[in-house]
Amino acid sequence: MTAQRFDLILTGELAPGHPRDIALQQLANLFKRPIDQVEKLLAGKPNRIRKDLDANEIKRYQQVFAKIGLIAVAKPCNTEGQAKPPIPAATPDSSLSLSPEGTPVLRDNERPASTASAPDTSHLSLAQSGEILSDQHETPPLPQPDTEHLSLGATGDDLLPPKPPELEIDLDALTADLSLSEAGTQILPDKPDVAHQVPDTSHLKLK
Repeated sequence: MTAQRFDLILTGELAPGHPRDIALQQLANLFKRPIDQVEKLLAGKPNRIRKDLDANEIKRYQQVFAKIGLIAVAKPCNTEGQAKPPIPAATPDSSLSLSPEGTPVLRDNERPASTASAPDTSHLSLAQSGEILSDQHETPPLPQPDTEHLSLGATGDDLLPPKPPELEIDLDALTADLSLSEAGTQILPDKPDVAHQVPDTSHLKLK
């Protein structure tokens, strides 16, 4: 019976109690890479670091990453009944390598089959270059105004109606019975003398 083989997966999570900056520096020293190249291993996404390891190798690597503060898990390999040659044991410094950015973590047979169906485009057609795609509705023309009652006047004609004649007032006739009084003449009648009675306050007392 062939022994179970495993893949080593970094979860991308930092173990509690480990400062991120220190863990990144130790991880960069382990892989002998700049910090900006190993920083994606702590981005919260799983990354497969090594493939086809036995139980002892998996345990060693997990202990190394646990000291740094990274969480590493073992995932059983799909050997498909074929035993692979054993990989020589090596120290983490020399055997670990960082996959290029964009390297898939899962194998082809481990990925879920896509169930998305292609959309139906049989009712679509390709328009000619420059063709307007939106519907264009022509605006009906406005009816022409009726101008049969209008006529064109001659140059210099007054367009406004003539002004009504001014009303002439005979001021002499209106003021014939009026005369000018002498200076100092009293025009208004004298005011009548009104006797003001003092009200009776004998019944009032001060408190």
